[in-house]
Amino acid sequence: MSKEIKRHIGIICSLLMYFVYVILLTIRTRLLIVGYGSEVNAVFQTSSQIFTYLILFESGMGAAYQFKLYEPVSNKDIQKIAGLFTGLKRSMQKIALRMTAVLFAIAVIYPFIMNRVSLSFMKAGLILFLLGLRFVIPYFVSIASKTLLNVYDYKYVVDNVDSLGYIAITSMEIFAISLLQWSVYGVLLIGCIGNIVIGLVYVLFIRRFCAGVHKVESVPDFEPEGMTKDILFHQITGLLNNNIDTIILSVVNIALVTPYHAYYSTMYYFQQVINKINENYCTKIGMKIKQGDQNLYSYFQVLLAFHMATAISAVVIFVCNINDFIYLWIGEEFLLSNCCVILLALYLMLRMTINIIFIVRNGAGLYKESKWFSFREGIVNLALSLILVQFWGIEGILFATVLATYMMLLPGNARLAYNKVMGKRNTLWADYLVMIITAACLILGFGGSTIGEMGSISWKILLLRLIGQALVSVVIATMVVAIVKWKYISQYLIKGK
Repeated sequence: MSKEIKRHIGIICSLLMYFVYVILLTIRTRLLIVGYGSEVNAVFQTSSQIFTYLILFESGMGAAYQFKLYEPVSNKDIQKIAGLFTGLKRSMQKIALRMTAVLFAIAVIYPFIMNRVSLSFMKAGLILFLLGLRFVIPYFVSIASKTLLNVYDYKYVVDNVDSLGYIAITSMEIFAISLLQWSVYGVLLIGCIGNIVIGLVYVLFIRRFCAGVHKVESVPDFEPEGMTKDILFHQITGLLNNNIDTIILSVVNIALVTPYHAYYSTMYYFQQVINKINENYCTKIGMKIKQGDQNLYSYFQVLLAFHMATAISAVVIFVCNINDFIYLWIGEEFLLSNCCVILLALYLMLRMTINIIFIVRNGAGLYKESKWFSFREGIVNLALSLILVQFWGIEGILFATVLATYMMLLPGNARLAYNKVMGKRNTLWADYLVMIITAACLILGFGGSTIGEMGSISWKILLLRLIGQALVSVVIATMVVAIVKWKYISQYLIKGK
């Protein structure tokens, strides 16, 4: 069986397992609210954004090492690979120790500024610490191994191991909450132990897939650390854009966190599906750029066509069904306005397509050239969010996010990918116009969001409607995109590269 076929089978398996994982997370969120209260759930959701800022200690180390590993892996230079891998492991362990120190401080300080009502200081602090520990453990045991497997083009293996591990952890958490009725602390320890086990599994996969790298005695190579200052810029601004909203809401009004996160996390699952697919092509595009492959632009356009079709379908399904889904999932009191739904849909469309631009940009190592685009996006998003949340609440935060990403982040990165890397004219604006018009027509055709008509909805009706809309959306979106991108799709079908 060829590597490409294995990749495709791996991607399909990973997506199926991710679908199961999403269902389990949905169940766990409801159990958290019912079993421990909305405030405990708000701490869970807020902490995921707080501790994401610990990535700043990593300062792009993984991305820098991955970029530097492309060449020795392509040349089968085992000694160089082993040196870089050893350097990466040492760097990640140092980073994890720094993260742990900061984790203690956050667990003590944040409960003071959190808008607590019934949750005690001690309970909030301990929950935060255990949630943070779950986040830090992979930096000790698995991040370096996953980076090396990605460079060897085994991203689909990484996705499947992670998916199986997370499914097992979440299933045990659900069992502990619903049947064993453990305390929230016991439930959190399940994730800590599970992450350690996943790290041990990756040690076995390195020995199997990475051509004897673990057998080579080598001096740690820390050369890629010189790239991290530019990558750190991207991480800081990316965090400001993607992980500030819940924190702001938790300080302004913690009651807004649960409804916001319910909508945002549902939207996030759509973009995660497409990201799980395109991450499997990072190494292939990186190698094409390194080798000066003349088929790079056509290959990029085919991948972009796939992203466009899936983005159109996802936006249509999201807008037409999200309010009914939230109503059935956690209740009518957590519903948001149609304005919020439209803003989330616009953000979803961008997030499902922009990563293919980032893959080209990062494959060429253009972190320094693009960092100011990310910086401007982060500053505008943060400033507008702090101002508009006072007047419009969640709508204000979402408007700030959409404006910053579309006006600050997208145009500059697109120019870099098209003009500098591929030597072509930037036509991405036309692709977004096609996506927006097609999605809007389908939404209007289906009748749009059903907020206000909740009385007759049930899980069965929602599922049947969702399946029907998904089939129609996929067919029409595929036809539209195939017509627009036929020049490149036909070349790919003929050449198969």
